[in-house]
Amino acid sequence: MYELNMIFNVIVSAIIVIQSALCLPLNTLLFRIDNEASVFESGDDMYTVIWSTTLPGTGYVTYNYEGEEYTVKDLQNAALRTEDSVHSVRIPKKHLDNNTYTCHSQYVATRRAYVAVKGRTVSTKPVKLNGYSGQEKINVLVISDIHENPGNAEKAVNCFDKQPDLIIMNGDEVSFMTAEYKFKQVLSYARRFSKGSIPVIYTNGNHENRGEYGGDSIDIFKTATGGLYYTCRYGPIEFVCLDSGEDKNDSDWTYSGLVDYTTYIAEETEWMKSLTLDEDSQYKICVVHIPNIKNRYGNNWVDILADMGIDLLIGGHKHRVNFEYNQNGAPFYQMLDGGKNGDNRYIATMLTFGNDEIYAVSYDNEKKLRGEYTYSFSGETPAEETPAEQTP
Repeated sequence: MYELNMIFNVIVSAIIVIQSALCLPLNTLLFRIDNEASVFESGDDMYTVIWSTTLPGTGYVTYNYEGEEYTVKDLQNAALRTEDSVHSVRIPKKHLDNNTYTCHSQYVATRRAYVAVKGRTVSTKPVKLNGYSGQEKINVLVISDIHENPGNAEKAVNCFDKQPDLIIMNGDEVSFMTAEYKFKQVLSYARRFSKGSIPVIYTNGNHENRGEYGGDSIDIFKTATGGLYYTCRYGPIEFVCLDSGEDKNDSDWTYSGLVDYTTYIAEETEWMKSLTLDEDSQYKICVVHIPNIKNRYGNNWVDILADMGIDLLIGGHKHRVNFEYNQNGAPFYQMLDGGKNGDNRYIATMLTFGNDEIYAVSYDNEKKLRGEYTYSFSGETPAEETPAEQTP
């Protein structure tokens, strides 16, 4: 029986290899990079470089650091990942900050037990990542809730007269995550605004959870926690980046009984309780899509974040701009970024950190000022009134 199975497997493998080899000339011509890389924060002083190709293949990143050449491969255990067209590589931040990197992929038509059919290798042009370099003021662009509307988002971003040092993509960049092509849309937005040269903080919105590729997309970021929650640092700013899950209970009909965010958020909450932020960080910022942090599946995140000494929470989800203090009894500021707005416009926000202040300004895609506020950390307790969003 063993011999028969082996003969059968050899025949099947031979057929697949021959078929792949015959198709190789055409497929290798179709193989190209369709989304060039963006560099994402992923915790533990690491970046994750992510890009995609039109067909499955390998992925690896090359760069030089302190006179040594590095090649970092997209691996799963000891094997190069060849079955996907999205590629991700995790690299120490100190290796990439203010350094140049290049991404490469090779087409793999088939990979059998003892033979593989491979095609051409494609590469990006070298890109320099602009990491923290000691600047006195740091500009952070916040773009949430794009919902497949990148054109208007770009028009809003173009209203700012300064370039960002860091970008926050705070969830709901797409309306569902049913397949790989939806994640590629997220990659295209990240590249559109970062050009691969600006680090990106990415958080999950509730809409990215909707669809069978939602879990797969989280794995691509390769965070040490295994979820899309992590901490990261940009100069004097320390970020706690959270996954707020969905905006409905697990039992809601929307999810067909196929989710368990209750357990996921409980695990995240325990991780949050274990955190101790750096006392030397000048600003402590929480980034989370859904701003309802008083009850995340029965978990009160207000007290946990307050114990961390959070200065500002940056949220999305509400599709409007708001700046406030003491919301839900939280002893810190909370800001909502606009995103795709109810008046069919898009609102983006730029935060400028410096001199113990954070200056926030928001514009929409029609160049209208939609909000402006200065968060002061002089030690005085701020007023609890909410500055109104400016309407066009």
